[in-house]
Amino acid sequence: MPAKDLENMEKETDNDNKSTFGGASPHAGQDVKRDDPQSTTAAPMHLVRWGTDGPCVVLVHGSAQGSALGGDSHFSRQQGLAQRGWQLLVPDRPGHGRSPDPGRPDDATLDGELVAQLLPGEGAHLVGHSYGGCVALDAAMRDPSRVRSLTLIEPAMAALAMNRLEVLRFGLRMVSTLVFSTSPIARIEGFIRLVNIPPEVRGGSSPAELERMGDAIKRLRLPSGKTLRRQLETLRAAGVPMLVVSAGWSRAFDIVCDTVADVGGGRRLDIATPHHFPQLVSDKFNDALDAFMRESDARPTSKPTAR
Repeated sequence: MPAKDLENMEKETDNDNKSTFGGASPHAGQDVKRDDPQSTTAAPMHLVRWGTDGPCVVLVHGSAQGSALGGDSHFSRQQGLAQRGWQLLVPDRPGHGRSPDPGRPDDATLDGELVAQLLPGEGAHLVGHSYGGCVALDAAMRDPSRVRSLTLIEPAMAALAMNRLEVLRFGLRMVSTLVFSTSPIARIEGFIRLVNIPPEVRGGSSPAELERMGDAIKRLRLPSGKTLRRQLETLRAAGVPMLVVSAGWSRAFDIVCDTVADVGGGRRLDIATPHHFPQLVSDKFNDALDAFMRESDARPTSKPTAR
């Protein structure tokens, strides 16, 4: 990243800190690359960090490639957790926000590999929203010993509950939107309506951006139900604390969250919200997440760091 761009990004992020996470120094404006030089999918991931002290929390956003909005928009209200003693790492997944196009679709496995590299040796709390929940889950199951807790917010895991009528109906509407829309713009606009994304985090500030997102959402790779179940069961067996949050606006998402919590041995929480982003509406999510992470760190098997 050019020095001027890095300087501007550091001005935008008041709580930048250059302390080390797991042998690297991810901070505002830094790009992180995969370790494998032979990989054809290697791409940097732009990072913003909030906070200077305390345990690491990695926030993983959803959405579709092509959006100009990154993780700090999807988790804007969580910046306040820095004042509660947490260090928050907020990546823009490849092809999102300020991260370049990786030359491949959204992929939970490949993105999960990148996110896993952000976890320090002493471990971190992982938070994933929507498709970012699939990414966070993949990252967590790679080395559960480095995961202090996992929080999933309305994760894109409908494949686990397609035996339920409400979820099946939602899935069929999604397929219809993705396959039969008459243009990329119509496709992403239909997706936004179906998933109930609020205006401030929809992206699509121009027709070109909407078209990129509409092309990307059709190519997005979702994990199978079998894969999700195996990953959740791995974390449950490893004793990773899990919190699954829904917003109550969609019966289908409520059922999916119930199923995820049941398979993963997690705790359930509903934060009444008129849309898909319960982390943005009030301090209720921050209060619940803060308490959950502190409780997780206090477990005899955890290794909390000094605040």
